Order: sequence, then C-alpha cells, then structure tokens
Amino acid sequence: MLTGTDHIRDHLPRDAWYLYRTAPGAVSWRGDLNWDTRSAPAQPPASQVRGDSVALSAAPESDDDAVEGEHGRLADRVAAAADHVLAATVPGTAAGAWRDAELPSATFQADAHDWWWTTTVNLPQDPQDPQDSQDPQESPGQRAYRLELRGVATVSEVFWDGRRVAASVSGLDDIVADLTARPGEHELAIVCRALELVPVPRKPRPRWRSTLVSDSSLRWRRTPLIGRIPWAGTAVVVGPWGESSLRAVPHHGVSVTAVRTELSETDGGPATVHVDLTADRATTLTVRCAGAEHTATLAAGQHRVALEVRGPALWWPATHGTPTLHDLEVQAGGQLVERRRVGFRQIRARTDHGGFTLEVNGTRVFVRGAVWTPVDALTLGDDPAEIDRTVRAMRAAGANLLRISGTHAWEAEAFYRACDRHGLLVWHDAMLATLDPPSDPSWLALVEDELRTWLPRLGAHPCVAVFSGGNEVLQQPVLWGRDLSQLPIPVIDDLIPRLTAELAPQVVHVSSTPCGGEPPIRPDHGISHWFGVGAYRRPLSDVRTCGVRFAAEALAFGVPPAPSEITRFFGTGTADSDDSVAADWRSAAARDPGAAWDFEDTSVHYARRWIEPGMEADTGAAGAESSTPPVRLSDTGNSDGAWSALSRDTQLHAERAAVAQAVEHTLTDLRRGDSGCDGVIVLASRDLTPGAGWGLLDSTGRPKATWYAMRRACAETAVTLIDDGLSGLHVHVHHDQPVVLTGRLYVRTWTVHQNPGPQAELSVELTGPGELVYPVEKLLGGFLDLDHAWGFGDRQWEALEVELVPDDSSKAQPQVVESLRAVRLLGGGHRHALADLREGQGLERRTVDAANTDGVHDSIGPTTVELTAGRAAAAVAVDPGPGLVPDDDFMDMPPGGRRILTVRPVQHWPASAYFSRRDGND
Repeated sequence: MLTGTDHIRDHLPRDAWYLYRTAPGAVSWRGDLNWDTRSAPAQPPASQVRGDSVALSAAPESDDDAVEGEHGRLADRVAAAADHVLAATVPGTAAGAWRDAELPSATFQADAHDWWWTTTVNLPQDPQDPQDSQDPQESPGQRAYRLELRGVATVSEVFWDGRRVAASVSGLDDIVADLTARPGEHELAIVCRALELVPVPRKPRPRWRSTLVSDSSLRWRRTPLIGRIPWAGTAVVVGPWGESSLRAVPHHGVSVTAVRTELSETDGGPATVHVDLTADRATTLTVRCAGAEHTATLAAGQHRVALEVRGPALWWPATHGTPTLHDLEVQAGGQLVERRRVGFRQIRARTDHGGFTLEVNGTRVFVRGAVWTPVDALTLGDDPAEIDRTVRAMRAAGANLLRISGTHAWEAEAFYRACDRHGLLVWHDAMLATLDPPSDPSWLALVEDELRTWLPRLGAHPCVAVFSGGNEVLQQPVLWGRDLSQLPIPVIDDLIPRLTAELAPQVVHVSSTPCGGEPPIRPDHGISHWFGVGAYRRPLSDVRTCGVRFAAEALAFGVPPAPSEITRFFGTGTADSDDSVAADWRSAAARDPGAAWDFEDTSVHYARRWIEPGMEADTGAAGAESSTPPVRLSDTGNSDGAWSALSRDTQLHAERAAVAQAVEHTLTDLRRGDSGCDGVIVLASRDLTPGAGWGLLDSTGRPKATWYAMRRACAETAVTLIDDGLSGLHVHVHHDQPVVLTGRLYVRTWTVHQNPGPQAELSVELTGPGELVYPVEKLLGGFLDLDHAWGFGDRQWEALEVELVPDDSSKAQPQVVESLRAVRLLGGGHRHALADLREGQGLERRTVDAANTDGVHDSIGPTTVELTAGRAAAAVAVDPGPGLVPDDDFMDMPPGGRRILTVRPVQHWPASAYFSRRDGND
C-alpha cells in the first residue's frame, strides 16, 4: 500500500516525462491482449500478479517480451513513429498534456491513437534506505524494486529497458511490476493502446441504453466514464492517471495488504485494529496504536494480526464531534513496515419505515454534503494541497459527507486522508453508472479483481461510510420501462455486496443510487436522486409535497461564478462581448447529454419566478388582491420581453440570487427535525470548467452564491427561519455538537416604512445535539401576519432578523458569527423582488485596508469590507475581485443593517475561523 511506504524513497519522476502520440499498434504491438483473458499469454508466477495486471519477468526467457533487445531503443522507435511530442507528467493524462501544450481540443482524438509516456529513471548506487541491507537472494549489484501504478486507462502495457513487464485491460485497477535492476539509468515506458486494438463483444445486446453514455460498448470496458459523458470541461481519460511509485523492496519481507478498525457492539467494549499482511519469511512483528502494543512471531505466509485497544477517542464527522485519528505503526524485526493514521468509529444504517438514516457511534447524523468532482477534470486532479483545500471548503459549508459517483474514478489517497483529517464521511460508488453491467464471468472476474484492490484500501479510512453498487444502475432500466424483478444484475445483486461484507464489513452497503423505493426512483422511500427543486423546475414547495427521505443527489443548478471570475476567463463580467464569447459561455454550462436545455436555463427559470411575481404569486388565503399589487416588469405581461429588458449583469445577478435562495430554502426545510428527511447531497462540489457549472465552488475553488446558502442552512450550529404558511414563521436553532450551547436569541422586525417594529429577546440553551423551534409571532406577542400569508389588507411588515449570540461561557464556538443570523424580507410574492435586488446591488460599501485587485490577488493579508443598508436589500453581493473570497455573500439585509466582512485570498481560504472543532491530526 502506498500509504504504508511513504518512508521509503520513491524513484519515479513526476515531471521528467515525454508523451508521444502514434498510430494504433505502430510500435511493439503483438496483439496478445484480450479483454476476457485480461493478460498476455505468458503466465508469470502467482506472486507476480497484482490486480488485473500481469507482471512479466524483467529478464524474459526469450526475446518475445523485448523490443529490439537493446536498452534505449524503444524510446527511439516511439519518437520516430510519433506525430506529436509533448511534455508530460505522471500521474497525468493525455488530455492534460494536450491542454498544457495549448493544442486545440478538436484534434485530441483520444481513442484513435496509441499514447506513450517515456522517462529515464536513475537508480542510485546506495538506495538510501536505512532499513535495508544486502539481500543474499539478489544478484550481485542488483536490487529488487516494485513499480506500482494506481490506474492506467484503458488498455496498457509497461516496458522497462525495452522489455514488457506488465499489461492490463483495466483502467481502474492497479498495475504492479516486480523488477530487479542495477544502479544507473533505466528506460521506463507506459503505453495506452487505441481501443480498437482490443475490441469487445457486440452480443449480448444491452437490455437498456444509457442516457449519459452514448457508446454502449463501454459497458465492457473498465475505464473512468468521466470524459465519455459529454460534460463541458472533461475529456476521455487516457494515461497513468492514478498515483504512481517505484520503490526499493524492503528486505524485511513483510507487506501489509489491509488495515481496518472495529468497535465492539457492547458499550465500553474494546476496539480492535486488524492488520492483514504477507511475510516472505519468519519474522517478529510488532503492532502499536493508541497506547496499545502487540508482538507476535509469524511464520512465512499470510496472516491477520489483531490489536486490542481500550477506550480510544472516537472518530466523528466534524459536524458532530472531533475526527480523532491515532498513529498505527507496524514493525518487522525492528524495521518499519507501515505507518498510517486510523480512526475508531461505528457506522450503521437504519432503513425502517422507508428511510435511510446513518448513525455514527450510535448518534443519528443528518447528512448534508455534495457529490465530489475532481479538482482537475482533465487529469482527475492529484494535487494534494488543492484536494485538501477543497475538502476544507466543503467542511466550512457545513458538509459532513462527500460522495464519489460511479461516473468518475477512484480518488487519490490525498482525498481520503483529507476526509479522515477534516471529518467528512465518504459515500463511495463502485465505478459503475447507467450502463447495463454484463453477466459474463470474465467481466465479473475483472470487476472482482478491481474491488479486491480497492475495498481494503477504502476500508482503512474511517471516513468511508457507505459503499454503493454504482450510480443510477437500477434507475436507468426503470426509466426505460423495464421490470427490475425480471432483470438479474449479478455485479449488483451478488458480487459487490459479497465483497463489501468480506473486505470492508464496517462500511454500510447499498445496492445502487437510487434504490429502496418501488420503483427505486421515488423520493419518498429509500435513497433517491431528487431534482424536483432544480432540474425539474418544480416550485420550492416540492420539498414538502414529495416527501424526500434521503437524496443522494439533489438540486443541480447552473450557477454563474462572480463577475470578476467571469471577466478573468471570458473577458467581461457578463461573457457577452461578442458572439464567440457568448457561445463559449453557453457551451461551458452544465448540461445533461441530449437535453435541449442546460442547467443555467434552470437558474433562469427560478430567477424569473422570483422577480416576476405574476408567474407564481401568493395572493393570500382568500385569493384577494392587495390594494398595492406587486409591480410587474412590463405592462404587456410578456415575461420573455420583461426578462430580456433587464441588463445582462442584472440577469446574472438574479440567477445567482434566486438559486441561492432556492438552495437555502430547500436545505433549511429538509434539515428541520420533523421533515422526515435523513440526508441531502447536492450536485456538485466544484465546477469542471469556467462557466455556469453546478458546483458550489467555481472551477478555481472560489465559493459561489450557493456555497454561502448551504453554509447558512447547514452550519453545525445555525439559526434558520422557516415559512410554515398560515401557521406562520418559525425560528429553528440547530446544534449538532456534543457540547453545551447557551446564548441569547434576538428577534427584530421592521415595518414597510423602514421603522423598527416589535422585538423579543430570550435565553437559549442546548446541553448537546438538538433543535429548538420557536413560533416568531408568539415570541413577539401575538398575531401579526408578518409574511402576509393571510393577505388581509396591505402588507405591513418589511423585514425580520433573528440573531443568536452565544454566551462567553458557552462551550460551543460557532463557525462564524454570520452563520447565527437569519434575515427574511417579508411579504413573499407581494414584494417587488427586483427592487430588493437592485437595492442590494447599489448598497453602500467601504473597503478598509484595500488590497490590489487589478489581477488575481496574491497577498496573504486579509482585508475588511463594511456594508451599510439604508433600505431592505436582497442578495447583497460583495465580489472584492478575482481570487478574493469574502466571509459571507448573497445575504439579505434589513433596513439600517450593517455588516463587516473579512476578505481573504482564495489560496488562504477557508480560514480556521470557519471551524469550531479541531481536525483529526492536530
């Protein structure tokens, strides 16, 4: 495992690679790879087989595995046959190198060529590994090495000094080659073959077609689907995209193959660390963790060593506690074998009454989070620092879970470590999505090899909570009208649940997402993908009427980033300087394949419903029109013309504001204790490319309007306002931490004349996790019809603000003070929403210690922005400049409201002020 060998020097370069594009099979192709055998004909010793790959001898018995039989000749032949030569990295992809070379994407043609990565590896005379000594089994002057590639897409071969040492037809499993080499320079080459060289069966025909992937033959391939689904910002994944290493094989002869922890079912019972390993020879093994130690004498062979730990501090999702991690160390004969961090936690799922409730350490967790998208969609993103920052950004939004979709790929180790450290659960799909999985035994064996590689790896991380059989594998046939009871799917029905129980028994298994309902697409039973609010453009009230129980995907809006970021990539803040720029903007919007609309159209729909009250106006219980009806955007009632009459910057601002309002409304409503909902996962965490993507963060990692909306609704300690119609407005105080929260709750109102109205103040106390609910009008002394729900007479009230101020003695330290304030502009459809929006755009603001914002900000020091509202203002946006992030944004402000916000460079955001608990490794 790579995590356990970090102390051993890695000899594989990252940047010193060349990438060559050649015609299919032009160099060294022998045609002996076949999808159903998954290997070259020559059968190596069993000890040399890893995953689906075949490790061939570095010194073959014949010249069949050699290319010209001379050192260095392979790279020369490849270079002579190439039509393109690019600088490249490993890990990396052909698409990433193509982009970095600024070549036109239309000429990329991933599957129509062979792609060769070549480099020179310099092995030192002294391996500089203080644990090693000369092994008598090695030839004089030689040393054993292991090359490990975690994912090479899709059909690939590896050559060492011109000899083929490994081959694979899976783009999702490891390739491992055991090598013996002398000090000095060596040539390493990795080739990804054109898919036409290894065809797949045309029969049996698929039982349904995928709406995401047009090429049904991909159901036979084990390769990342991202890039094969026509989403903007992606490209077909070709190349060694996963983590890679070349390390000397330690002489202690021990290899750790799996690590997992277990908590006793009995309260106060012991915890256990299970370590699976292989020993080449007899040895003395010592395992240490959390103050416990166990030593055993082991014979050569496979072993499982169990270490009992008494009363360890538990790992929690950060919203509900501290994600405590403990050092685990394994030694063999006094030499370090494995060092990593582990956590002790218990994950259970309750599915009674049609729900899906996750319990961590016996405590119910309301799940909220996002579907994870790679930080770099072309390379699948392997920058550990940017992965860590993005995970922290999602934690700062109040998320406690991230989901890896089957449309993507296995993530880098840095992702799982970051989720361990920062306390985010991981819902992980198997790499299956929408396509009909074959029942062929050879294909199932290929998937089994892959899962036997990855499930133990995932099971070592306390963050991994759920493993699913894939994304929409059951939904797709239902949408085609198929009867699931007549559709056996062995990989879903048998293989994945069996291997999960065997290899990661502490992880919750679900068959697929969605699932559980009859049919599985219904949101009021089991696990759903719910886009009633969002893609399906239903009113915000759908969050109540459809009865969402657990949404593994939800909302999905195409949200424009800040104007300064649009300017950075499109030249102006409105991306409409000419037809070409406007076309680029539209093409970058998130879109479902084949749909006539994109997800920015969804945002426009909700923006128009908000600022044109005639489209969805609440006229009161009696249906009586107010004497001061809402002002329409045009006298003709032509809503298309009204929207077009707005300036482009106002349109974009309305999109951001309306979607933020929809997201905050939805998450707030689903989080309330009596909603019946146990979790909601937003699509998605981050944009794949500059434009109106569905990410909570834009493509640079800067938060968008919806990120701020989520944080206000989902902070671990939060105050929210919920409209219960004729039952009035209610204040909800949410507190997830196992510490005491005490403070004062202030309720303030303003009249339509911008004057202060009735106010209230009361003490608040929660001794641990819980929710408090207060009817606003009861706090204020009686019936006021604050939101004009009854519709009697003219609207009387302008704004309501609720603020919770924790006592100095309170043990709860809220994320930031803004997360404990909720503001509502009163009147619903009776307000002139466009006037509120324009009031927010023209709000008086003052920048203190202003930084240079002519370009992307690179200063470390924060700045301060002061906002002052004369009248009630909606969706007040700050946008301090490219690369800068304010603490809060797209907030409503009451008359006379004043806010002071801190602005930070994006590379130093999110700041520690967002977090109330320490990370697991602090």
